[in-house]
Amino acid sequence: MRFIAALAVAAVIAGPVSAAPQMSPVMVYFEAKSDVLIASAQELLDATAAQYRQHGAQQVILAGHADPHEAGAAYGVGLSQRRANVVRDYLAGHGVPAGAMTTQAFGTSRPAVEDPEPNPVNRRVEITFGPGSGW
Repeated sequence: MRFIAALAVAAVIAGPVSAAPQMSPVMVYFEAKSDVLIASAQELLDATAAQYRQHGAQQVILAGHADPHEAGAAYGVGLSQRRANVVRDYLAGHGVPAGAMTTQAFGTSRPAVEDPEPNPVNRRVEITFGPGSGW
């Protein structure tokens, strides 16, 4: 839990998005086998929504992922979709138009890092902005 909170806080400190029209990707991390937003993830999404409102009118892709160690292939796709949906709903409630967002669910097929042990960075939703965003 502390590792995930540190990752999210580091992302907030670094700034989730740039001042340029093409916003930088934002990573939202989750606890194992969970689709519940932790407090630090909510803070990160608050900052992300504020930046979106400032720059606005961009496509937003929410790509959900699961750690191969927390789920099998079929369950991982469902879990990653639920994670993407939770992020979408949170952002929509904070001023990002629902029509500007698209969700994707990759399950366990695209880990951020290949690791023989469970790795928190694989339990994520990647938020990308602008034309051509997403995978």
